[in-house]
Amino acid sequence: METKKASRVAWKHLICCIVLLIIFVLTIGIHINAEGRTEEYLSETSDETVPLRYNSLNLLNYSLDDIVNLRINEKNEVELAGPKEEVNVNISDIDNYITTYNDEIAFFAKTFAVDYEDVVADLKERYESRKFEFEQNNVGFLLKKNGEVKTYDSVLYGLVEYFYDYVENNPRKVNKKRVPYKGDAKYVENLIIYFTTHVYTNVDTTTALSIGAAESGYYKVKYMLRCNNVFGGMSSKGLIKYRNIEYGVLSYVRLLSRNYYGKGLNTISKIGRKYCPKYDSFGNKIASPHWIKLVSSAKKKYSKYDFDIETKDLLNRE
Repeated sequence: METKKASRVAWKHLICCIVLLIIFVLTIGIHINAEGRTEEYLSETSDETVPLRYNSLNLLNYSLDDIVNLRINEKNEVELAGPKEEVNVNISDIDNYITTYNDEIAFFAKTFAVDYEDVVADLKERYESRKFEFEQNNVGFLLKKNGEVKTYDSVLYGLVEYFYDYVENNPRKVNKKRVPYKGDAKYVENLIIYFTTHVYTNVDTTTALSIGAAESGYYKVKYMLRCNNVFGGMSSKGLIKYRNIEYGVLSYVRLLSRNYYGKGLNTISKIGRKYCPKYDSFGNKIASPHWIKLVSSAKKKYSKYDFDIETKDLLNRE
C-alpha cells in the first residue's frame, strides 16, 4: 500500500511539472508577441521611442510590484525630460531692455524733461508688478479701457507712449522750466526726420518737414523758436509754448499722426483743408492755395534730404 501511494505522488508531481512547463512556454510566447507589438507601435507613433528595460525572458524574475515600479520610473523619467523646447533669444526682461535702449530712454527723458534715473526706477517697478508677459513694444504695460494690453507697432512708439503716460501720472517729476531754442534749423529738421521715421511712421517725412518749414520760415522765425513751436499750434492764449524744442517737435509730429494721417488725411490738399482752411467763392471749404504753394515749394527741397537719423545723432548734436 505504501509503494502505490509513493507512485501516485510521483505521478502527481510529474503531471504538475508538465502543466507548469506548458504554462511557462505559453507565457514566453505571449510576452514576446506583446513586446514586439509595443516596440512597433512606439516606433510608428512617437518621435522618441522609449526603450524597454526588461524583456519577456527576464520578466519572470520580477515580482508584480517590481514590474509596476519599473513602469512608473520609466514614465516619470520621460515626463521629467519632457520635449525639447526651442530657446528664444529675445529681450525678455527689463534689464536687457534698458541696456539695449539706453540711448533712447536718455533722449526721451530729456525730451519730456524728466530725470533718467526716475524713469529707470519706474520701468523696473512696472516690470516687477506686471501681470502680463513682457512686451518690449509696450514697456509701460499700458492698457486699453477694457483692460486689454495695448499693442504698438515698434519699440520706440511704445516707449514714447510710455513717457506720455509717465508724465501724466507723475506731473511733479516734470521740469516745467521752458528752455527757448536758440540753435540752428538743421537740428529741428533732424528731429522731424527722427520722429517720423522711428516713432510715428505713418507720417510722410517730406510733408512734415515742408509744413513745418512753411509755418516757421524754414525753422528760422525766432519768436516761434523761443516757444519751441515750429508748426504754428495755437491755444486760447496764443502760440503754444513747449518746454523744449524736442518736446515741441514731437508734439507736432504726434498731432499729424493722430489727427491727420490717422484719419486718412494724407495729402497736402486734405491736410490743408483742416490745417489751413479757406472758403472758395461757392462757400466750399478748401486748403489755402497760398499755403499749398508754400508747402509744395518746400517739398522740392526736402525730397533730396537724407532721412538716415539715429538716436545717437541727436544725443551728440553739440
